[in-house]
Amino acid sequence: MTLKNKPDWREGVSIIVPTFQRPDGIEIALKSLAHQKVKDRVVEIVVADNDPAASAKEFVEMFAKSCPIEIVYVHVPQPGVSNARNGAMAKARGRFIAFLDDDMEALDGWVQSLIDTSLKLKAGIVFGPAVARMPNVGDARNPYMEPFFSRIADMDHEGIMTETLGTGGCLLDLNLCDMPSPPFDTSLNETGGEDDILFDHLRMGGTLVGWSPAAKSWEIVPAKRATPEYIWTRNFAFGQGPTHIHVNRGWKGIPGVARFMVTGTVQLLMYAPIYFGLKLLGHPAYVKYLAKTARGLGKVFWADSLSPKLYGAAVLKKPDAAPAE
Repeated sequence: MTLKNKPDWREGVSIIVPTFQRPDGIEIALKSLAHQKVKDRVVEIVVADNDPAASAKEFVEMFAKSCPIEIVYVHVPQPGVSNARNGAMAKARGRFIAFLDDDMEALDGWVQSLIDTSLKLKAGIVFGPAVARMPNVGDARNPYMEPFFSRIADMDHEGIMTETLGTGGCLLDLNLCDMPSPPFDTSLNETGGEDDILFDHLRMGGTLVGWSPAAKSWEIVPAKRATPEYIWTRNFAFGQGPTHIHVNRGWKGIPGVARFMVTGTVQLLMYAPIYFGLKLLGHPAYVKYLAKTARGLGKVFWADSLSPKLYGAAVLKKPDAAPAE
């Protein structure tokens, strides 16, 4: 239950929801959070509206009137994925910080499962499965696109893992995290990858990463993202991520940069021919190898100047583009 009348934020939970010009998404996300049950901890939902026009304000304030969990609205007018998350974290009062994006829907028990796993494993970072819900149900490419939108660890049981996933659907225990300031790198406002850098910083400092298979959520994929063009752009950016992590480590990261560039070259040589062959044949599996080719290419061509700009001011400059936060 939520303990509004006894707010002990030393053990409290803040659920952060960044939003950017996505009215349908923020409504689904908040409705899925409104009845999350958390045992013996005060809970708040912090909505960071990253639209300069504050387009989510009216709905969020109206929704807050009937929501059983306290909602804190924060206007972060400077567009950028890092700015939105940093603005929310500056207002968050809890020990536990859970993140849900405005294109996600939390299932029952989501946040409690994340907390339970964190406490059990003493893990400062915990991820749960985010499963893609695809548009256009009859699209034959869906089985091949869905894994690239889902975030699921390669393990079927609760435990410590070595990989990290995306921010949406994860939890931080600030008692176990040596957080940088600001938490998310603002130089990555338009390109993303700010979560990779944060998680790498925490892991290098000794923070454990946990997997909570019971902490389930949906990733709701809009139709304008379920396209080969978006698959290519997004996976090229994903491919750049591991190399960027090692670049960020300075001289110590040089071996990792070299390793990922070699890995990317091998992936490019392996997957590109399969992609072109399947595309020529008209087989829907071509999108799977399109994505793998893009990831390989991203590992090789990792320079910041080549990073796709998917967030913040870059999106505002493209009124027809899909908001990507």
